[in-house]
Amino acid sequence: RFEMTKRKNVVSKMLLLVVILTLISCCFLGSTFARYVSNGSGKASMSVAKWSISDGINEAGVEFGDLSPSMDEYTSKARTNTSDRVLIATIKNDGDVDALVTLSAEEGDPFLSGDGELTYGNGIGDPDDPNPSQMQAEEVFSIALYYSANNTPGTATLYNGNEIEVAVGATIFVFADVTWTSDISGSLTGAAADARDTWLGENVTTVNYVVSYTAVQNSELPDANA
Repeated sequence: RFEMTKRKNVVSKMLLLVVILTLISCCFLGSTFARYVSNGSGKASMSVAKWSISDGINEAGVEFGDLSPSMDEYTSKARTNTSDRVLIATIKNDGDVDALVTLSAEEGDPFLSGDGELTYGNGIGDPDDPNPSQMQAEEVFSIALYYSANNTPGTATLYNGNEIEVAVGATIFVFADVTWTSDISGSLTGAAADARDTWLGENVTTVNYVVSYTAVQNSELPDANA
């Protein structure tokens, strides 16, 4: 005769994989975590459902290619130009329970230039130092993320902050593109925006972003609804 210890305090742990992405290159780190832990005594035993979210990344880096501003003249409508959409991650659920994946992207380190750290000015239009301010320079670029169940960037869904369901054995493909927006309402447009674009082209060589994803458990075993 034996007494089996009841499971206590099932602890939900969140898998957080932080991905560093730059416009020129990026690297990705992955780990495997158990979602919860159970102990047994005597001859009673049980298996722990596997929790494993893996990624497939080219560790040598991801390259978007060169990006320039739009060549159109300003006609009261914001001018934009967007880079090619490229694959930045494949996220696979190798575990025994479903997962919910969320993505995020933020601007990383300041812009890089061929001559080292950039020196910003007082802002376009200032007679004493007409170079763009840091805020004026950084507001030009934006990154967008997309996801798909297959490796087809042209039909991928724009990520808008929603949770992405990833069933056991399923894979999602994550893509990104970067947009150069010349004219920004309330900031600089037209000739002033052209001056800013020119300064960026002469001084900036790299734009950096930090992209991350989080995966959390979305089902349990045994399935109470089965």
